[in-house]
Amino acid sequence: MTPIRMNLFQRIMRLWDRVHPYNAAQALLIRGDADTARYAQAWHDTLKAMGLGRLRVDGHQFSHAAIADAAPMKLVSVLRRDTPFEQYISTEMNRRFIPADTESYDYCPFRPFLLPLGDRHYTGVIYHHWAADSSSIRMLLREWFYRVHEPPRRRRTPVALARDGYWRLLGPAAGGWGLSEGILSTMRQVTRFGNARRIETPGEDYSVRCLVRTLPEGMIDMLRQTTRAMRITLHDLFLAAAAEACHRHGVTPAAPGRQELALGTVVDIRPFSRVDLREVFGLFLGFTTNVLRPAELENWPALLRTIAAQDAWHKRCHSAQVSMLRMGAAVAESLVLAPRTWLHFYLRHMPLTAGISNVNLSKTWAAEYHPRLVMEYLRFTPAGPTLPVIFTPSSLGSQAHVALTYRVGLVDEPRARRLAGAFVNRLAQVAGR
Repeated sequence: MTPIRMNLFQRIMRLWDRVHPYNAAQALLIRGDADTARYAQAWHDTLKAMGLGRLRVDGHQFSHAAIADAAPMKLVSVLRRDTPFEQYISTEMNRRFIPADTESYDYCPFRPFLLPLGDRHYTGVIYHHWAADSSSIRMLLREWFYRVHEPPRRRRTPVALARDGYWRLLGPAAGGWGLSEGILSTMRQVTRFGNARRIETPGEDYSVRCLVRTLPEGMIDMLRQTTRAMRITLHDLFLAAAAEACHRHGVTPAAPGRQELALGTVVDIRPFSRVDLREVFGLFLGFTTNVLRPAELENWPALLRTIAAQDAWHKRCHSAQVSMLRMGAAVAESLVLAPRTWLHFYLRHMPLTAGISNVNLSKTWAAEYHPRLVMEYLRFTPAGPTLPVIFTPSSLGSQAHVALTYRVGLVDEPRARRLAGAFVNRLAQVAGR
């Protein structure tokens, strides 16, 4: 099979991974007792049918191969019923898939698990994030789910692989944005970081922990109605709640000359491609950034207006697609700097207080089975070495969760709980309106 070149974001993720494991996770809470043997066989069959399971990597090139025949029960980790779910996810987020400095290797980038809980069970996967984005993992979990619960709907052909890079699929010619305008908007955003708060002593402990907060049933519906009436997006609201929480409880306090607070948003850029990528397995993510002044952070209506205005500007300027220019510059810098030196350079020139990755799952395959069979859908995003915390809201039907991933070397557990609590409390206040 012809090797595939890593795209820009994959190369950056691999650089982060050399400093600390850059793993992510997704999990379903499913109604009913777990048939562990059936799940294990279904996982094995899913990988074979999709042509996945093994990655052969050599430098910045890789190729997929279907998993070889093996004992299915050895492929899925079946956990004890008393295993604390958040603790398990946290441990796996910190566990390496491959040695940090390995350039050539052959391995499986997925660690599926099953947690039986009697009348319900968690099933999910820890994954090496550079190999797949959230959309790809939803596809993988869909096929695993079908083989257990609705076999006639299972996929019988190998999955299409992402072979084209960002520039060809989302660059100026394909994405409808001008290169000169993209460069100008990039420079404009970069200059905004000059007054942004940052962590002066980032430390060398990059391990992370995760916690989950569940919103009351139906709150997400009320928030959707409220944001529509306010003519803002639900993401605007989530981003404002995260900014306010970090302003009050975060680890980047204002200092002379550094008064503003910067946050990053992870964006699925598949919908902006010139070709349909909905069923293509790979990684297509971009990012946008919001920078907020002290007066806005102390005034909730002003904070909402500012974020909504900035996000509207991001859409007009194709900022998520244009972010490939900053990724390209970061990759170029990595060619002349050692990984940790590059990381510290990155932290100085793009200081972010937090990140957010928001997904509405109500238009995905899982919605068809919710709440009859799929009770919950959870996602966990890596904070990586560049963020103190990242908020991961996920909504499905009338239910929503927010997962918080935080660096334990910067954020202790009480502070993490305050951050998550402030985020949820603000949403509750808005829903109460």
